[in-house]
Amino acid sequence: MTLFRRWMRNAIVGAILAGLGATAAMAKDRSAEQNVLTCLNDGQDRQVSVSISGIEAVYRYGRPRENPELTLISPLAEVDYRRKSGPGSTFDEVITFANGDTSYRIAAGFRDGAQPDPSAYIPFATLTVSRAGKDIAQLSCNAETIRRVHDRLLANMREIGRERSSDGETFPNYDIEYPMPARQSAACETDNNVDTCWARGVGAERGGDLRGALEHYDMSCNAGLITAGCYEAGKLYLQKQALRNYPRAKERFSRVCNGDDSGQGPYACKYLGWMYLTGVGTERDRDLARGFLAKACFLQNEDLLIDAEGCHFLAQSILETRDVSASTAGTAKYAAYLSLAMACTDNAKTVCDEARSLYQREAARGAAWIKACDAHAARHGPIASCAQLTTIEEDYDPAKAMRRQMKDLFLGAPLP
Repeated sequence: MTLFRRWMRNAIVGAILAGLGATAAMAKDRSAEQNVLTCLNDGQDRQVSVSISGIEAVYRYGRPRENPELTLISPLAEVDYRRKSGPGSTFDEVITFANGDTSYRIAAGFRDGAQPDPSAYIPFATLTVSRAGKDIAQLSCNAETIRRVHDRLLANMREIGRERSSDGETFPNYDIEYPMPARQSAACETDNNVDTCWARGVGAERGGDLRGALEHYDMSCNAGLITAGCYEAGKLYLQKQALRNYPRAKERFSRVCNGDDSGQGPYACKYLGWMYLTGVGTERDRDLARGFLAKACFLQNEDLLIDAEGCHFLAQSILETRDVSASTAGTAKYAAYLSLAMACTDNAKTVCDEARSLYQREAARGAAWIKACDAHAARHGPIASCAQLTTIEEDYDPAKAMRRQMKDLFLGAPLP
C-alpha cells in the first residue's frame, strides 16, 4: 500500500470514528476499570481499548493519553460477545459495540506464527467498523503493542449470571487462573479429579505463555496424579520450535500411551507412531510405528476410544511395507482398509473417504481380499459385508458395535 493510500485510509477511518464519537456516551472514571485489551493500530497513532467498569463493558478509540475520539458503553449482560477456538488451548474472543446502525467489532486472540518460528503463538487484534451490516473499514493492531487479559470478559459475565455467548453457545465452566511462574507455585494437588498443576498450565497456555504452560505441565506429569500434564507437555515438546525436545516428547507420550487414560491415550500413541513412521526426532522404525498406530486405532483401551488420524497413519504404515510380495499385497490392503474404515465410526469423513476409495479401486479389479473380508465380516458382527464397514454411524451404541467388529476383523487379518 502506498503512503498516500495509507494516509487516505487512515484519514477516512479517523473521520468516521471522530464524527460518530460526538454522539457516543462518555465513560465513567477509569481508575476502577479492569483492562481487557489495549493496542495501537498499525500505521496510526490511535489506540483501541476495551475495559470493564462495574457491570459494563467500555470501548474507546483515540490518541493515547488524550480524551478519546469515541467512547461506547454496553452492559455485560447484553454486549455482543462470541468465542472460537484458537491454536492449542487458546480462544479467540470477539466483542461488538453498537452505535446506531454502526458497529465496532474487536477480535483478539492468537494465531500460529510465521517464519522463523511457525509454531509460535502470535497475538492479534483487529477492529472492524460496519455500517448497516456492511464492513466499511478494518484496522489491525501492532502485535507488539497488544496488552490483553484473556477470559476477563468471560469471568465478569459469568459473575453476573450470564451463561451464553451471543450466538447461543454455553459458556465454559473452567476455573480462570492467571498462574504465577511454576517455581513459585504450590505443589500439585487433586481438586475434583483435576490436577492443579495441569489446570495452571492450561491457564498459562490460554494467555499465550507456552514456556510457562510447559513448566506447569511438567510439574503435573512428574507428580503423577493424572496423565493429562504428560500429554500436553509432549505436544509442546514436539510441536513448538522454541520448546522442542524430542526425547522428552517421546517419554511424555509413552507414559500416556502405555497408561490407562482412554481419552488421551490413543492420541499419545498416534504421536509416537507418527514419529517412528516419519523419523522425526527418532530413527525410522516401521514395526514400532505400526505397533503404536495399531494402539491408536484399535488397541489402546477396552472402551474402544480411538484416534481417527492414527488410523490413517496406520494404513499408511501398512501400505508402505517394502517387503510385500505379490502373495501378501492383498493382505496388506485388507488390513489397511480395516484401519481406514475404523475411522468411519468416529465420523472422520476424510479418512473414511480414503477407505471407500481403496475399496472401489480394489473391487474394480476383483481383488480376492474383498471376498475374504465379506466372509469374515458376517462372522464377527452386525455388518454383513465389507463395503458396509464404511457406513458412518453417529449413534454411540451402533458405532461401538462396529468398532468391536472391526477390531476383531483387524486382529484376525494377518499382517505382512
